[in-house]
Amino acid sequence: MGAEHALQAWFDQAQATPLGEGHIHDTYEVSSPDGHFVLQRVNHQVFTDPEMVMRQTDRVLQRWRQQKAYVVPKLVAARDGSAAKWVDGEFWRVWEFIADTRVVDPVENTQQAFQAGKAFGALQRQLRGLPEPRLVEPIPGFLQLRHYLQAYDAVASGAPRQLHTLIEQHRHLADELGQRNATIHGDCKINNLLFDAAGARAVAVIDFDTVMHGHWAWDFGDLVRSICFSRGAADVGYFVAALRGFASEQTACRVAECLAAPGYVTLMLGVRFLTDHLQGDRYFRVSRRGENLTRANEQFDLFASFLGVQGEMRDAAVEVLRRS
Repeated sequence: MGAEHALQAWFDQAQATPLGEGHIHDTYEVSSPDGHFVLQRVNHQVFTDPEMVMRQTDRVLQRWRQQKAYVVPKLVAARDGSAAKWVDGEFWRVWEFIADTRVVDPVENTQQAFQAGKAFGALQRQLRGLPEPRLVEPIPGFLQLRHYLQAYDAVASGAPRQLHTLIEQHRHLADELGQRNATIHGDCKINNLLFDAAGARAVAVIDFDTVMHGHWAWDFGDLVRSICFSRGAADVGYFVAALRGFASEQTACRVAECLAAPGYVTLMLGVRFLTDHLQGDRYFRVSRRGENLTRANEQFDLFASFLGVQGEMRDAAVEVLRRS
């Protein structure tokens, strides 16, 4: 059952081993006589309409294939020609394995941060030309701080006092980046890029389930958040490098939005982890009770770290965007 049973819809002989540490999907590296692949179980409790997600992914990949700078992941059809399959009540798909690449997490140097910003900025630029209709949210309210604050408010009485105070002091961020003005990746973490074996160049963007219509800065903010989280604290040098790369492709970058974005996404993610903890761990996968509270505290600590370098980030953003 599970992954081994799902593989029979694609291969005569294959073995699957767990790959990565995602909070939502189950991902496996697949070895078979036909080569190496990646098997994913899409979490349909989170993505409640996985067929719609696959249709939107196909639209995005068609558009993304029109550029030549980055490798575009390819879905592998099942035996019956389907792009994805329901097997034992679970939704599965298989991707080709992109060889001679690696995930860079934590980031090792500022050149990698620049490469990451450039890759995700290039995706946004390419998706400007995506034909109508606009992509819809794969998850209701996704990346909208106001939406997550409403869910938090319903369980806020159980929150630790210091975390509740922090959230209340910064609710205004929900109004600063609330509009939608671009097609975005939606899960713009550093580990959703593949680098070459040397770690010098971003080769491929991966994980397109959350591509949707949103605010361009949500992607930039999540990228900076993920880079700094992997390094343990806000880092102005890595913020600058990521912004240089992103702004080289995305011309909509403005100082105020670039400055607000890392804090917006970090606070939002902290609120999500905390809310899920207070609701009984319904959304994010956990190995023990309290893990989501630990995750929330880590994000709130990073948020405070961003607040501590706001002045330096502002000066740096002014200089970067003046030159771009």
